Amino acid sequence: MNKLSLFAVFAFTGLAACSADLAGTYKDRQGVTTYTFESDGRAAVSVLGTTVAAEYKLDGDKVLLTSPQGTVVLTRHGKSLLGPMGLELIRQAE
Repeated sequence: MNKLSLFAVFAFTGLAACSADLAGTYKDRQGVTTYTFESDGRAAVSVLGTTVAAEYKLDGDKVLLTSPQGTVVLTRHGKSLLGPMGLELIRQAE
């Protein structure tokens, strides 16, 4: 296996591990907004009973969440995700 192939395997493995670490359900304190992340890069965003499918990518401590409505950048902070306009999503026990 050449060095480039080996690097690709390690890079993919690292991305999968980070995605699995993010996988789960996050809610705001009021229970109005729920983000559910799958380990395969898919996500679902529910606000006031309406759910939208999305995809996400990780970039360090940033989560880039893209849906037909646009892209939102969330910041990982411990077991929480911080978003625009003071949004704080807290990881739920599973």
